[in-house]
Amino acid sequence: MPLRIYNTLTRRKEEFVPLHGNRVSMFVCGITPQDSAHVGHAKTYVAFDVVARYLRQKGYAVFYLQNVTDMEDRIIEKIEKTGKDWRDIVATYWREFQEGMRALRCDSVNLYARATDYIPEIIAQIQGLLQKGFAYVARDGSVYYDTTKYTDWGKLSGQKVEELRPGARVTPDPNKRNPADFALWKAQKPGEPAWDSPWGKGRPGWHIEDTAISIHHLGPQYDLHGSAVEHVFPHHEAEIAQAEAFTGVKPFVRTWMHTGMLMVAGEEMHKSLGNFWALKDALKVVSGDELRFFLLNAQYRSPINFTQAGLEEASAAYRRVRDGVVNARAAERVAPASGSGDAGLKAAVATARAGFTAAMDDDFNTREAIAAIHDLVSASNRALEAGAGRAALHETVEAFREFDEVLSLFSPPSADADRILTGVLDFLVQLREDARKRKDFATSDTIRTRLADLGIVLEDTKDGVRWRRK
Repeated sequence: MPLRIYNTLTRRKEEFVPLHGNRVSMFVCGITPQDSAHVGHAKTYVAFDVVARYLRQKGYAVFYLQNVTDMEDRIIEKIEKTGKDWRDIVATYWREFQEGMRALRCDSVNLYARATDYIPEIIAQIQGLLQKGFAYVARDGSVYYDTTKYTDWGKLSGQKVEELRPGARVTPDPNKRNPADFALWKAQKPGEPAWDSPWGKGRPGWHIEDTAISIHHLGPQYDLHGSAVEHVFPHHEAEIAQAEAFTGVKPFVRTWMHTGMLMVAGEEMHKSLGNFWALKDALKVVSGDELRFFLLNAQYRSPINFTQAGLEEASAAYRRVRDGVVNARAAERVAPASGSGDAGLKAAVATARAGFTAAMDDDFNTREAIAAIHDLVSASNRALEAGAGRAALHETVEAFREFDEVLSLFSPPSADADRILTGVLDFLVQLREDARKRKDFATSDTIRTRLADLGIVLEDTKDGVRWRRK
């Protein structure tokens, strides 16, 4: 079965065929580091981390690009509220975002491109749009895109220009010719950060940075563009209008992918509703692995209802699966060459591999892929009780490794070993301390000597005993 992806542009699943043979170009809308990243961000970035991982496992050479909106209206608002330099604001929240991504194992991005590093490309694109008649300079020196000049406006979202009125998703502005027109360049207001341009000092509009960055790195047309569903309109509609008017190449992106909403107890997540979950706060409740499992236990286009009960249920399910994987790894090292459970386990491995691939090829259905892993864990546990052999267990462990190349849910074996070693050593240190408190110095000295023989040194410090390897 070929890989099929739901394309927002065509509103159907389509076979994925890259533009350039084995190479895949992929752009995902990145973060605006002006506040703490939230769990909705995590949902999107975990989903596209898996997309990149699966494409690479299938043998594609993937270049995964994310922009970083390091200058935007909300950053200006933050400057006004805090009095801080915009660079300090961006640096603080960027570090926090990166910590969250590391906790979630999102490490597949090739390049994070900051908007302010692409001012020349942004200006060049705006100049091109002006020359072609798709933009105009307003009285204050701002530049706007004229949506009435672009005949394909609305093809992604279904929203037509003539239906638009000033309101929630269309910013009223006396400088605009039409309600749907959007800023390509915003003239500087007193005290705002600004860059030089042919129209005076100012800064980029939100939409233009994405096309300037993506066209610079990926060309006038590329394979995949991803983000959350709330960006379909107006953000992605604006991207298409800008890029296709500028380059003349259609479609700008072959496949548009959008993740479903993250709901909190059935409502959209908003600070004003008091149901906002910052990613850093969620990671205090569950581990990064557990949160990643929770987010992947739904197909990426589906909404997720984020609740404490749902988190706890997902955490328990994750631990059952993780323990099954760890037990299979441990058993493989000491199992006999063959056992009575081998035939059934090998059949379960083949079924799980087929189920996992079928699920991922069907628009990256991670929920069904995880179900295939659940089934293999159950079969592995039964086989261990029946006495599985080393060869069958090796196939099982190898299947888990293949699955984890894509989903990245389980610590690698070396990390498991380190965790166990640490626990055992901490336990021995505590036993030694207990012996010292009982004045059983013979036992205390024996523990210290035997550990030293194994290359482990115990050090008595003012904060207690610690161990280290020689």
